[in-house]
Amino acid sequence: MKRLGILDCDELAPELVDDFTHYTRMFQDMLGPLLGDVVVRRYAILDGDWPEEPDACSAYLVTGSKTGVYDDADWLGPLRRFLQDCFQRGIPLAGVCFGHQMLAHSLGGRAGKSDKGWGLGAYTTRINDDARAYFDKMPEALTLLYSHQDQVEQLPEGSVCLYGNEFCPNAAFYIPDKVLAFQGHPEFSREYSKRLMTLRRARYAPGQYEQALSTLDTPLDADWVAQLMARFIVNASLGQGEQQ
Repeated sequence: MKRLGILDCDELAPELVDDFTHYTRMFQDMLGPLLGDVVVRRYAILDGDWPEEPDACSAYLVTGSKTGVYDDADWLGPLRRFLQDCFQRGIPLAGVCFGHQMLAHSLGGRAGKSDKGWGLGAYTTRINDDARAYFDKMPEALTLLYSHQDQVEQLPEGSVCLYGNEFCPNAAFYIPDKVLAFQGHPEFSREYSKRLMTLRRARYAPGQYEQALSTLDTPLDADWVAQLMARFIVNASLGQGEQQ
């Protein structure tokens, strides 16, 4: 049976749980219609719920988290080692936000808190010319919802940067047939993004909350990212590399 394991690395704020449940639910809503007969299994990492072994799933997706890759949470070391083991076994890995950072950090790159501050709301990144050879019909610009202070500062060896901009140079990266990761949140709805930012309003620089809210009506490319991630996962479950 073909399986996608979602390594859920956070719990939603209590004010949001009733309406949005958890990050795995968001990814199921986004990817479920695109995955065919791939079975999705949630692993609540903060509760100590782990795959019995890496081969339990055909591919894994690492969610966002309030935790940074540099923090001292007791689950970060096991997660890093698990991802390294999966990578060595050739089990494809996808990641979003913290997952994007953790994959880079675990596989020889580096992530950390950026001195540029928060990336919030919808913003646009541009295609890296080197990325054009890897996927068909890549948009020249990619707009997603963001909520992050940390960034990937150095990509792992063998990576290609897919998209970036001056604020976030490594906004997406790909290791052929092995890793696909995005700093932005294709799984976020506009409503979730708005409510999350409202809860965190006191953390932002003056005027940043209002500016970010003003971007939420911007057209997004989340559907394209969802389709790309689904192809990556389905091909992984079939034991094949990504096809153009």
